[in-house]
Amino acid sequence: MSPEKNEIPETQENATELIENEIDNETKHEQYDEEVLDDCDEIETEPQKSKSKSSKIFLYIIYAVVIILCLVIIARNLFFKNKDKSINENTSSASSSESAAKNAPKKIIDLYVLANLSDGYELSNQNISETNAVSTYKNKKTEITLTQSTIDGYKPEYDVNDKDIVISNFYSGAGQDYNAYQIDGKCYIVWTTDEYTFEIKTSLKKSETIPFIFNVQKADESSSSSIPE
Repeated sequence: MSPEKNEIPETQENATELIENEIDNETKHEQYDEEVLDDCDEIETEPQKSKSKSSKIFLYIIYAVVIILCLVIIARNLFFKNKDKSINENTSSASSSESAAKNAPKKIIDLYVLANLSDGYELSNQNISETNAVSTYKNKKTEITLTQSTIDGYKPEYDVNDKDIVISNFYSGAGQDYNAYQIDGKCYIVWTTDEYTFEIKTSLKKSETIPFIFNVQKADESSSSSIPE
């Protein structure tokens, strides 16, 4: 076997090794480049994420401010609407009272009393004049006073400007409005019809006094005959 033939395989092997090394080097460079690019992407992505998160928070704040402003506007409109309604009702009530007082009788024509009282209440005293009729009812524990007045002749014994007085109002199903005044252990329920102003006074609680308004009825002819001419 000649020496030339022996050298050929060695040359091929060396060439093969060189080619494989080149391929390995290229592969390593590609992997390195990919890793560097990935690192760069991660470096660029973090600020972007932070910026996106900040934008979302800013939008949420804007939405919250808008919602709060809308709620404030709605509450403001409801407040002024109710206030205007209350003013209109008070104005209407005042106008109705003035009209009722103008057309109401100037003296008591029909006498009203507390009828169908339970719990042992009996009429204990009654004072009647042209403009006022005061009827007092008692049982063993409690006293109830019904005052019937001409609208112009009603004079309350309580002071609505007293700092200790508790004032409230309520309505019946028939549309009649009532005022409650509580002071010094007394409860006064007051209301005005087209003809008269009525007042019920007790030492009971407001909730216990209110039911007596349904006992106010026109007296029979024999009781009405006692009204001064």
